[in-house]
Amino acid sequence: MDSQMFAAQPIYDRVGDIYARELLYRHENGATALDVGDTAATSELLHNLCAGVIEQSTFFDDPICINVSTEFLESGSFLPIKPEHVIVELVERIEPTPRLIRSIRNWVDAGFRFALDDFEFKSSWFPLLEMASIIKVDIEQTSFTDVKLQRRKLRELPALWLAERIEDEVTYLDFYDAGFDLFQGFFLARPEVIHGKRVPAGLTEFTSVLSHTFRDDPDYSAIADLLVQDPMLVLNLLRIANSPYYGVSKRIESVLEVILLIGIEAFRKWVLLMMLLRLGNVSQVRIVLVRALMCQHMAQAQGADKKACEQAFLVGLLSGTQQMLGIEKEEFLTQIRMTKVIEHAILYYGGDAGAILQAVEQIETAFYTTSGANLQISAVALLNQSQREAELLLRQVKQSA
Repeated sequence: MDSQMFAAQPIYDRVGDIYARELLYRHENGATALDVGDTAATSELLHNLCAGVIEQSTFFDDPICINVSTEFLESGSFLPIKPEHVIVELVERIEPTPRLIRSIRNWVDAGFRFALDDFEFKSSWFPLLEMASIIKVDIEQTSFTDVKLQRRKLRELPALWLAERIEDEVTYLDFYDAGFDLFQGFFLARPEVIHGKRVPAGLTEFTSVLSHTFRDDPDYSAIADLLVQDPMLVLNLLRIANSPYYGVSKRIESVLEVILLIGIEAFRKWVLLMMLLRLGNVSQVRIVLVRALMCQHMAQAQGADKKACEQAFLVGLLSGTQQMLGIEKEEFLTQIRMTKVIEHAILYYGGDAGAILQAVEQIETAFYTTSGANLQISAVALLNQSQREAELLLRQVKQSA
């Protein structure tokens, strides 16, 4: 069943066209952004916007306005949205310290636009005025006379002026005649609740890393850049690479070195296992890992090359997203950029990898329904070998954590 992702309220220009849409925090239990805190609200809203399985509607054609917490602004990270598609709102609760002002300057230099939300003309906010693209005035907090006075004082600024909380036609016409550029409020449009399916936290990073790691010609530097955003995953990878399992003579100090020294195939498996174990059910991950290893070994037995064997492993693993993550494989595959060959194998048992997956699933069914009584000796041997390897891999992951 679909859940509330957030709400979106249009912002109109002087000719009545939609200029942008403000995204508003919403939760099923009625909690507000104040209840959960700015940082948590920012993270959840961004996750739902960029990672939630949402029916993309046409309103995403317009720029979006989004509140961002101080911690996020100062973190050195940027929004996972192109700057031209977003306007960052600075709420009145933010304290414009020298550090924050420097951070905002970095955001502006990166192409992001800012709106001063509920601006009350406090002197502490004046250093931000020259960087603002929009000045939002809460007309319930500031009198019409004061607003007109302040606008005349700041008329040299290039920022657009937005009147929010427009509740009736008289107020709208007053601010329109006063020369305001943008308008927002219930008189013009109420917020529209956007629904979608909540997905496990961390799935954004997982699908992004997966898409990069399993490309035909992976960019190792790009993969390393993605992974450094997850310090715990990096730490575990470094521990594994420096463990006796690989016998590396030098101390490894970077993710890029991990990829180069242990090889892309081993690296792919470790990343997949770590992220799946973090997101999913351990016992279910174990079952699907056995399936993936069986697919790989069956491909090897058929004389497939290294790339085809890796592909068989991936097909086997990704066929189990429902068991591991609670997400249907059809739905999951829409979020990552897998090749059509892999998609066809997972969804329709197409191609060599699909035929192997189907054969392995038949072995699984026979094993779990009859305890393997009707399995051929070779199938039992394949299953036992894969179970031993799965336990070893999981043990190694646990030791590295």
